[in-house]
Amino acid sequence: MPDQPGRIAESIEFWFDRYQRPLPWRLSYDPYLVWVSEVMLQQTRMEVVLRYFSPFVTRFPDVRALAAASEEDVLAAWSGLGYYRRARMLHAGGRDIVERFGGVIPADPLSLQTIAGIGRYTAGAIASIAYRQRAPIVDGNVARVVSRIFAIEAAVGSHKLMAAAWPEAERLVNSCSDPRALNQGLMEIGALVCTPQKPDCDSCPVRVECRAVATGRANALPLPKERRVATRMVVPLYLIDDGRGRFLMRRERGGLMTSMLHLPHGSTALLGGRLLSVVERELIGSFRHTITTRNVEFRLHRADLREIADSGEYEWIDPESLAQLPHPSYVAKAVAIAVRRA
Repeated sequence: MPDQPGRIAESIEFWFDRYQRPLPWRLSYDPYLVWVSEVMLQQTRMEVVLRYFSPFVTRFPDVRALAAASEEDVLAAWSGLGYYRRARMLHAGGRDIVERFGGVIPADPLSLQTIAGIGRYTAGAIASIAYRQRAPIVDGNVARVVSRIFAIEAAVGSHKLMAAAWPEAERLVNSCSDPRALNQGLMEIGALVCTPQKPDCDSCPVRVECRAVATGRANALPLPKERRVATRMVVPLYLIDDGRGRFLMRRERGGLMTSMLHLPHGSTALLGGRLLSVVERELIGSFRHTITTRNVEFRLHRADLREIADSGEYEWIDPESLAQLPHPSYVAKAVAIAVRRA
């Protein structure tokens, strides 16, 4: 039963050794590659991360290369992954590691947590996966698996669930033979078997020890959280070209999206306190885009520039160079539509 963490850990390790996915950072378990993968995987699906991981680590192959790069270059390589604060913190962490640890990522979880952008989960992941240290990890997948194994009565994403899951994860990692296999196994089971809906309990290596299975509550735990109603928005985007195929864009100054390039949008009024006035010509298309709890319909208009403040915030950008510049994914979608319909 679940009061035998050693038996649970052994089952998870055996399952992981047999069924793990062939992911690129698992070829060498280089600490830098493990760190980058963990940061990318925060709030992002695996299939999306796999498209970005190899190009990113080819461009920045180690901590020193990352630290030596400009923030703009790092954001450009991150463009399309979203949640750009992660890229900034990864960059800051790289510089921190070079300055304080001589470019060597430490193995100790407590030392790791002193690095910019690395919290308890990421520190535990690097320590256990790259260095095989006995450090627990709890992310969304692990919290769900642990909540079912030990029948934790708490809602998804709640402080109560996380507070209860961490001690159980620590018990498991302290009872295992290989922390690398145990922690990755917990995450892998959460991704492939113990899924949010309709978990495949028959394929689960710990079904015999799982209290949720024993009580028929695998679909009920963790408890559902209160749903936030998504906000629906319609936002016009203005495609203003200079006659040579370049589009007018504004570089964000300050805030979470600083340095990112945006297309003019809104009601042609004020953008960042700078006047930009345009005249709409034609609607050429639309697309939907989700940003956290906002469902946005972007409507693309070709437009003429009527007035612009001399602020230095606006630039003419060639679509071919956009891939090398930091921008949110909606910009790439809009520009691709505009180029196709030119």
